[in-house]
Amino acid sequence: MRLIEPNTGLALREAVSRLMDDGFVRSDRGLPAMPVDVMETPEAIVVTAQVPGTTKDKLEVHYEKDILTLKAEIPAEQAPEAGKFLLRERCSGSINRTFRLPYPVDAEQTKAEYQNGLLILTLPKLESAKPRQIVIQ
Repeated sequence: MRLIEPNTGLALREAVSRLMDDGFVRSDRGLPAMPVDVMETPEAIVVTAQVPGTTKDKLEVHYEKDILTLKAEIPAEQAPEAGKFLLRERCSGSINRTFRLPYPVDAEQTKAEYQNGLLILTLPKLESAKPRQIVIQ
């Protein structure tokens, strides 16, 4: 089977893009991974997770030793009684991500907020993990 016919003029990049869109990220194959950004500041590690379609009571955050786990439940939307879906691309179900953090953090001082589909965690570094100047004698 050939994915790209020589006569179509279909660029390889476009063909791969279509394959990814059509074959791998579909609701009948489960949820895609939870996209996250992990940023380091001198004082903390900041994790921003994209979790649209849920509420804060459907989110869980666990930290143990240096492992951070994010879990979310995205509820399925039901079609109204008088209608039916013509196209359904949004996914529902459970998603999670697990990370090994590069520094120990103070779990007791961690701040978490959820707004506009973003979960933002600010995990303060322990004093021993913060950068400091060493005086040369």
